[in-house]
Amino acid sequence: MSPEIVEIPDITDGWDSDRRLIVSPYTEREHLLDLDTLDVENQLLALALVQLRCLREDYATAPYLETFNWDEVITALRALALQRSHTWKETSFFVVAFRSQIPPTTVYADLGTLDKAAHAEATASGGFLKYWFGSPDEEGRNLATCIWRSQDDAKKGGIGPAHRKAAGSARNLYSSWKIDRHRLTIRDGIENWDLTDWRGDPIRPSAIMVDAQKDVSVKSVQVEALVVMKIVKHCSSSFPTTATGSIVGMDTYGLLEITNSFAFPTTEVAHTDSHQNSSSSSNDASSLASAAPRAKANIAYQNEMIRHLKEVNVDANNVGWYTSATMGNFINMSFIENQYHYQKENDKTVALVHDVSRSSQGALSLRAFRLSTDFMAAYKEGKFTTEILTKSKLTFNNILVEIPIIVHNSHLVTSFLHQIPALPETPEIPLPTSLDDIRRDPVRASAHPSFDSLDLSIDPFLEKTCDLLLDSIESHYTDLNNHQYYQRQLTREQFKITQWQTKRKAENAARVAAKQQPLPEDQWQTLFKLPQEPSRLEGMLNARQVEQYSKQVDGFTATITSKMFAVRGNLLPE
Repeated sequence: MSPEIVEIPDITDGWDSDRRLIVSPYTEREHLLDLDTLDVENQLLALALVQLRCLREDYATAPYLETFNWDEVITALRALALQRSHTWKETSFFVVAFRSQIPPTTVYADLGTLDKAAHAEATASGGFLKYWFGSPDEEGRNLATCIWRSQDDAKKGGIGPAHRKAAGSARNLYSSWKIDRHRLTIRDGIENWDLTDWRGDPIRPSAIMVDAQKDVSVKSVQVEALVVMKIVKHCSSSFPTTATGSIVGMDTYGLLEITNSFAFPTTEVAHTDSHQNSSSSSNDASSLASAAPRAKANIAYQNEMIRHLKEVNVDANNVGWYTSATMGNFINMSFIENQYHYQKENDKTVALVHDVSRSSQGALSLRAFRLSTDFMAAYKEGKFTTEILTKSKLTFNNILVEIPIIVHNSHLVTSFLHQIPALPETPEIPLPTSLDDIRRDPVRASAHPSFDSLDLSIDPFLEKTCDLLLDSIESHYTDLNNHQYYQRQLTREQFKITQWQTKRKAENAARVAAKQQPLPEDQWQTLFKLPQEPSRLEGMLNARQVEQYSKQVDGFTATITSKMFAVRGNLLPE
């Protein structure tokens, strides 16, 4: 079957005197493709791609193969090759599809400025055959595509300063993005062609290319060291009052990068001379601080801060919040409500918990949590009855999901740490006689012995944790007694209903025998009111807090028990 011949429109109107072709929405000279820098195959494809157009309005999410008129482009390519009497040799081209979504706060003109500079830079590097981009849809989603002579040309076109600036601004301007790489292969004689992904797998027309970021859950959290220091300072200065704040960063395929943080404003509580009133004021301050992340005033403050951060080109995507804790005491309704407030809007937000008491022992205590999917669904329904918990198999173990944390230092900080000179081994330092002496015998850090590890006294933090554990167990028994009281009330009411139904059936039997109209047997629903089952959420959170205290006790006693075994010979009576 011979190739179809079509009439090719005169496209030389898009050339200038130097045979430069318009291949993008930008028509300035620096954006034009120089055809003389290409071989015949690439020249012909560039000319045929002038007819490339979008076929669908939903191009932002539609399959790439169905988005453009590829058949018409290939038909035009056949006609161009026939006009030039050129025998086409099999050639592959590198295709990039950039799918993105911008938040409402992004100014689209800023994107255009960065994009135009990057395009001029890529065109100057050579091999850039076609560039097309659309307009964002109602949800801010868009598609841009580039067709290159080769992957090497694409790499060269993306290393310039304009591209680096655009890449650096991507975190602030886009809420998500995804890059698909494809291979366009046109066989000998342009008899057939195919479009595959860069690894060689064919593109299925029915496969909708959606943003893969949404399908990747948060697997780890990377916190910048500066953010850790800011959180530690804020929580320590507010201790024992709860401290809360917002964290910003970026999610990159399962890795949540936290690059900045800021504290929420606190409301001053009036203090009095009374000790009881002072204690009450302290509790009020902690309650206000605990509820700060979801307060309307702080939500507006957070949005304003993020806007200012965006203006100075800092990561401005909210990725959660942080809070302080004392001896691991943070699992409560306020914590759950705050995290639900963030996670219902963005599934990839976390809560950072800094335990000030544990950190005061010399080891940083910073943990990341998020609510499980099952708990989010149950909390949305607002029903935590025994029946629903049994069906959903929701227990205190799967309320929170802990995510591992990685503390990240910048390269400058790492370099500085490696350049800090080591401490001398002796007070008197013999001066080296030459440079070779320094190279042969570098200064080494001395080992500083510490006898603190041999202390046999019981850790005061262990005592405090045990007290808190006992309090939580008492709360658990209180909740259990409340549920048992409900069950007794329910049993008592059900027994009354059964008695009433039995009596009513006997009356109806007598009335039927007397040929009278029977009385309704469902009247008990208006006469009796069954007690409502109390929510089991408080009990579940309390059980989770008991588990947290138990793990802390286990961690405290591990070192003490080993010491006791080491010296038990001296402790036992002779």
